[in-house]
Amino acid sequence: MSVMRLDEIAWRAGGVTVVERVSFEVAAGEFVALMGRNGAGKSTVLDVMAGLRQPSAGAVTLDGRPLASWTPDERARRVGHLPQAVRAELPFTVEQLVLMGRYPHADRWFESDADRRAAEHAMTTCECLMFRDRRISTLSGGERQRVLLAACLAQEPALLLLDEPSTFLDVDQQLQCFSLLRADAESGRACVAVTHDLNLALTFCTRVIVLAGKTVARDMTAADAAARHDWLPLFSSRLQIDTTRDGRPWVSYR
Repeated sequence: MSVMRLDEIAWRAGGVTVVERVSFEVAAGEFVALMGRNGAGKSTVLDVMAGLRQPSAGAVTLDGRPLASWTPDERARRVGHLPQAVRAELPFTVEQLVLMGRYPHADRWFESDADRRAAEHAMTTCECLMFRDRRISTLSGGERQRVLLAACLAQEPALLLLDEPSTFLDVDQQLQCFSLLRADAESGRACVAVTHDLNLALTFCTRVIVLAGKTVARDMTAADAAARHDWLPLFSSRLQIDTTRDGRPWVSYR
């Protein structure tokens, strides 16, 4: 079932076209990697999907209804967004920040027992429950990223939009993050993640969308992307797909 659809989206700023004619839809249960070189418009498209930017042309629908017709509260209950950068000096504890993900569901400013259980479950899932009483400003970049992801999960949206969710994470935590998101998609949520890591995308995502030339240059299943090479030059002429000893595809460079 389609959760969000983009039809011929464009976004322009100062007379410059950043993206144009961008069309795709995301269904429940999909984990989509949104990829492309720097400046391809990945974050812009994600912001349009989150309702943070109004498209210059085209239409965005959420659950079959124009995104612009949703109130902020309604949208927040359906769409979660992890931006590329968040201020490190936020004056909140970890638990307070994760509970903010529950505000669309809360009765004004009062959290219920269900809200607190959802926040604790999200912190446990993202392996940051041990930081619950620490201030955000005391955390490392990777620890803070796990807390921000926990806040998104506590929100329990139908669509999760993540702009480089593995930023600042060490290798083990990158694998944990993408494993978690794949499992989350398999449970029925729609996930779209901007990433530059081709191998994480091929290993964990179900679909790969590549932006180039201001629009969608490729839209493939991950299995199809692993079996072909024609999309790699969109990133670099030095890339190739090899096969590991256990038969898995692996992007290497020369």
